[in-house]
Amino acid sequence: MKKKVIIIGSGVGGLSIATRLLEKGFNVEVLEKNLSIGGKTNILKSGDFKFDLTASIPMFHEDFIDVFTFCKKDYRKYFTLLPLDPIYRCFFTDNSYYDFSNNLTHLSSTINSITKNNIENISGYYEFLNSNYKKYLIANNNFLNRDLLKGISLLNPLTISKVFKLNTTTSSTKNCRKYISNHKLFNYLMFQTMYIGVSPYHCPSIYNSIPAVSQIQGLHYIKGGMYAYIKALEKLIKEKKGHISTLRNVDKILFHNNKAVGVMVNGNPIYSDIVICSSDYSFSINNLIKDIDIKGKKESIKEMNYSCSIFILYLALDKKYPILKVNNIFINDNFKKNIEAPFKGCIPLEPSMYIYCPSSIDSSVCPKDYEEISILVRVPNLLSRKINWNEKTINNMKQTILGNLSSIKSLEDIKNHIIYDNCLTPIDLRDKFNTFGGCAFGLSHSLDQSAIFRPQCTIPKVKNLYFTGSSIHPGNGVSMVLKSSKICCDKICKDFGLYKKNKC
Repeated sequence: MKKKVIIIGSGVGGLSIATRLLEKGFNVEVLEKNLSIGGKTNILKSGDFKFDLTASIPMFHEDFIDVFTFCKKDYRKYFTLLPLDPIYRCFFTDNSYYDFSNNLTHLSSTINSITKNNIENISGYYEFLNSNYKKYLIANNNFLNRDLLKGISLLNPLTISKVFKLNTTTSSTKNCRKYISNHKLFNYLMFQTMYIGVSPYHCPSIYNSIPAVSQIQGLHYIKGGMYAYIKALEKLIKEKKGHISTLRNVDKILFHNNKAVGVMVNGNPIYSDIVICSSDYSFSINNLIKDIDIKGKKESIKEMNYSCSIFILYLALDKKYPILKVNNIFINDNFKKNIEAPFKGCIPLEPSMYIYCPSSIDSSVCPKDYEEISILVRVPNLLSRKINWNEKTINNMKQTILGNLSSIKSLEDIKNHIIYDNCLTPIDLRDKFNTFGGCAFGLSHSLDQSAIFRPQCTIPKVKNLYFTGSSIHPGNGVSMVLKSSKICCDKICKDFGLYKKNKC
C-alpha cells in the first residue's frame, strides 16, 4: 500500500517535493491555507495585468529543469525558458547606465566603458568572476545537493580542505575589494549578493557566487512570469494523481510517540505516514508543533538571526518604456549607508532598487502597448519593531520609489502614466504567508547559520516529520529551495527503503 504524505504549504518547496514523491510512488496531498497556490511565489492580478508577487529571477536555471527531468518529463512542454541578453541593465544617479551581457565582446566593452579602460579593474572583474565561480562549483558539488545531518562529523580532512577553499570568513565586500576598486562595478556586484536578504558588508564571501554564476551561466526569464513555473508544477502533480487542497489551514501537526502521524485542519484530524513542512520553518516550530518536546528549539527561534524584509511597488502603465530591460538595477547615492539601513532597523532614505519589467519581452503579462513593472526595496523585518507600516509609511515609500524612477532619463513622466498601483509590505508576508517576523528570506545566511549550522530536513529523534524551504539547508532563493526539496526527498526515500545510488 502506498505511503500517505501530507505537505503543509504549496510554495515552490512543497510543490516540487510533491512531484518527486509522486514519481517515487507515494500518495501525496498538499494543503494550502490560501485560495491560490504558490506561497510567496504567487501572482497579483488586476484586469489584464499579471504581476509576479515576489520572486522573478530563475537563477541557477538547471534546478528548475531538474524537477521535470527527475519525473522523466520534457520541461519544455510545461514552461518556457528565455535566455536574457543583457542579464541586467544598471542605472546610476549620474544618468549613466550599462548593459551586462553574457557576450564576451559586449561585456568587455561595458567594463571598459565603466572603468575608462583601467586595466586593473578590467582584469579584476574577470578574476572576481573566476574565483567566485570556482567557489560555487565546490559548494554545489560537495554541499548544496546533500543533507548535512551528521553535522560536525562531516568535517573530515577532505571536506575541511574544500571548506577552506570557500574562504567563508571573509565578507563579500572585502572579497570584492580584492579585485575591484571602481565604485560602479563594486556596487553593481554587491547589490546582487543582497538577493538572499543579507548585507554584503557582513555576509560570507561565498555569496559572491551569485553575481559570478549569473554572469557566467546567464539569466533566464520564464515566459508568463515566475508564476508560470508554479502552474507547471501544479500540472505535473495533477498528471501524477497528486492532490492539492486550498483553504486548508493546518492548526497543528499530530504526533504519537514522537512520530508525526498527521495534521489537524479546522479541528479535524487528517492522518498520514509522513508530514512535510513546506511552511516557514520558524513559524512551523512555534505554531504547528505543540504536543511534543523538541529540546529548546522554540526558545532558540527567537535567538536566531533573520533576513531583512522587502517592500514591492507594482505599477501598471499606459505607456511603453523601452529604456527598461527585464532585470534592472538602480544604484543610488550613499550605497553602503542605505544598503545597511534595513539591517539596523531603518528604512533606507536613498534606496538602491531592483526594477523588474517582464513586459519588455513578454506580451502575455499585460495589454499591448502597456507596461508593467515591479520595484523591490530591502526594508527592515518586523522583529526590529521600529517601523509602523501604516498608510503614511507606505505612501512615503511609494513617493521615494517614484522619485527615484522619475530621476532616470526617459522615465521622467512615469508618474503621469500610472493606471494601477499596489504594494507588498512585511505585514503581508507575515499575515498572508506566515513568514516569521515578515522576514522575506527566512533565516539569515550568517556564517553560524549556514551549511551544517543551518536547520536540516529533519529534527533529531522526531520521526516521519520533514522540512523544506528557505530556512532549511542549503538556503533561500527559489533554486536553493528546489535543492532543499530534492535533499528532503532523498532523505525520505532512504528512511522508507526506496533509496537508490542515483538518489532522488
